Amino acid sequence: MATRLGVEATGSGDPLVLVHGIATDRHIWDLVVPTLADSRRVVTLDLPGFGQSQPVDDGFELESVAERIARGLAGHGIRGPIDLVGHSLGGGVAITLAALRPRLIGRLILVAPAGMRPFPAPISRLLASAADAALSARRRAVSLTEVAWGRRLLLAMTAADGGGLPPTLARQLVEASSTARRTEAALATITSSDLRPVLASVAAPLGVIWGEADRTVPLRALDEVINARPDALVVRLPDAGHVPMVEQPDEFAAALTGLLLELPPRLLKYDTTSSG
Repeated sequence: MATRLGVEATGSGDPLVLVHGIATDRHIWDLVVPTLADSRRVVTLDLPGFGQSQPVDDGFELESVAERIARGLAGHGIRGPIDLVGHSLGGGVAITLAALRPRLIGRLILVAPAGMRPFPAPISRLLASAADAALSARRRAVSLTEVAWGRRLLLAMTAADGGGLPPTLARQLVEASSTARRTEAALATITSSDLRPVLASVAAPLGVIWGEADRTVPLRALDEVINARPDALVVRLPDAGHVPMVEQPDEFAAALTGLLLELPPRLLKYDTTSSG
């Protein structure tokens, strides 16, 4: 059953909040949560309109989604400053949240963030309108995850080598989109967004993780992030695609932990109910 905001917390310590991308849910982080929770309170959540979280409205406006997350975290007793990690679509949401609630965010880590350069309007509309049908077709072919070539086919835009993933994990990735109710709206929003000025305005120290074999948000988009934030610290993961937390969980966890150690912390304590 959908709740206002589906949230799960593991471990203890300062909060580390992980925000997933499109066509998935909070379980995308399952392989890295145990390692990260050794020293942090790791919080995973379902974006509004995905997984167990109710949509905000009929669309997927980044500001409304970010505010729902801020209030939802506060409702679960998760108070700032938090270290915030956003993947793909979740990266766009994380940038927006960091801009709207600067006192909430300690450090910001982006993993192959979407929304760095808008697509031409016809392409944006086409991608959004076709997304649900394409994901539905992929789910109907989920039995192909039992063979390596089928995993490579179904996860061609997701993993650098889907054939190298275990069948159970590949099935989970394929079926994760079944609870998504705002895929079309979210894709329309993020592919038409230009978050570079927003990112440039964010005060939080910034780290970036990118799979060098990412086909969904290619590595060349890293230039847009660096142009907006020349101070960003970057870790590139060789042979990883769009979901490095699944493809290379140990390397991803090490990269994230290393960035958090290297980036300067924000020391002041704030409440998530603060608007600025």
